[in-house]
Amino acid sequence: MMQPTEKLKLMMDYFGISNNELAKALMVDPSLVSRWLNGQRLLKASSVPMDALAEYILARSQRVYDIEWLKAQFEKDGLPTDISTVYRTKQNLIMWLASDGEALRRNLGSSPSALVTKESILKKTRTFSVNDSESLVKIGYLDIALGLEPLLAELADESGVDIFLSNDEIATVVSEDVSRLLLHMIAKSKLRIRLLVCISGNTQAMSRLIDTYMQSLVSGHIRLSVVHGLTQTVTNQMHLIIPEKYAVLITETPKNAAPSVAMIISDAAFVQETQKSFEQTIRYAQPVLNIYGDDYSRNILEIIYSEFATPGALDVVKDNINPMYMTPYAYDRFLGTQGHNEEELSWRSAEFIRFKSGMDETLKGGAVFREILSLARLNKIAQDGFCRMPGLYFMNKGFVILDAEGCAAILSGYVHYLNCVPNFNLLILDDITLLHANNCWQLKQNHHVAINHWSGPEPVMIHSDQLLLVREFQAHFDSLWAQGEGFIGNRSGVTAILQDVLIRLKESNLSKGG
Repeated sequence: MMQPTEKLKLMMDYFGISNNELAKALMVDPSLVSRWLNGQRLLKASSVPMDALAEYILARSQRVYDIEWLKAQFEKDGLPTDISTVYRTKQNLIMWLASDGEALRRNLGSSPSALVTKESILKKTRTFSVNDSESLVKIGYLDIALGLEPLLAELADESGVDIFLSNDEIATVVSEDVSRLLLHMIAKSKLRIRLLVCISGNTQAMSRLIDTYMQSLVSGHIRLSVVHGLTQTVTNQMHLIIPEKYAVLITETPKNAAPSVAMIISDAAFVQETQKSFEQTIRYAQPVLNIYGDDYSRNILEIIYSEFATPGALDVVKDNINPMYMTPYAYDRFLGTQGHNEEELSWRSAEFIRFKSGMDETLKGGAVFREILSLARLNKIAQDGFCRMPGLYFMNKGFVILDAEGCAAILSGYVHYLNCVPNFNLLILDDITLLHANNCWQLKQNHHVAINHWSGPEPVMIHSDQLLLVREFQAHFDSLWAQGEGFIGNRSGVTAILQDVLIRLKESNLSKGG
């Protein structure tokens, strides 16, 4: 087990604190810090410097991952990791760093009278009277996140949580501590959130909210709805409802000058009534996103048609390749491998021709198309000799495996359009962000956004014609395009990359006997 001096040095290294900085923060002589580090002076749990040191470290722990690092150190040292309040975290810090911390822990576990002694010592460290281990009141983003964590952790996979924001300017929901916790729970247990927001007209506030949760909006784990709210209130409210279990009421001042305050309520009647009120409110809200399941129904086909085959600029970022650039002959050839009868083949072929001819007319009319592809994905296709994509591109459900010949037909189609259509633009980035992994964004500028997401067991299409959302996704696309423009975005460079992938794809197919 590490010595207290080693723990102090480890902590100072993690937070990047020098001897002089710590001395200044604790208002002690720098030589005293040096003596603590070399063991010449003891830093005891009941001392004034120990209390100040714990307060200083808590102030430096501005992010959830700082608390997680501290929890990891506590766990290694055998301290309890149930630190759901700032006060409990401070207790652990003192026990971990103090020269007499180990002796106090042994006494705490062996003698009831020692518990009283320890509590009397720790009373000196209490700064928030409402933040003791039994309190349901949390103050500040970090304390709120720590209070929410055990409530969300006990939920079963794919559980639902409802969040209501009385104002889109509330800062708690976009704070790094709270948003990181919610995003972590979405990734870990597929948490599903209905987010209902009263919009005030502050586009910057709504932009922050969408940007913070964009990945979960894309994956469909957050369903965003809006109602029009007041532009000025006495306080802003955030309600987080875990159905039939808890209602967490969070209040903050409009200017956010004071720490946010949260109350965790488990009274069954209150939780039930709060849930009923949420259901009544969301009934009159306007969904910002429409989420379609794995269905190639007429409305989804018409969304895709409107993107490619109606006047107007189109932007696409795709972690895949686009069958729209196949020839009708190549499309029909692949359809013939899917086991369709003659009637099914006929209508699918006719639909593709309708899409393809509409796209060509749109491009002839001067509409600018911009598409971004991932070089990492292209290299994988060349290596594998096939491409997995949503079946809706071939008017099927589920997924299809497009063979090497079909992949080659699409890549050749890209080259053809680059050579023949000056207003068709293609950018190939080394890799695209996790936000775009396993999905395709299609933005009809100033009209709508459609996202085909296929990281789950079934493909999902997300569609929105709400301009506030379209603008945010458009700004993200423009930023992504600007990052790569002028690097390998010139037409000859992109064409050379596609031709190289084509050669490797054909070689891979030949080596596998294709």
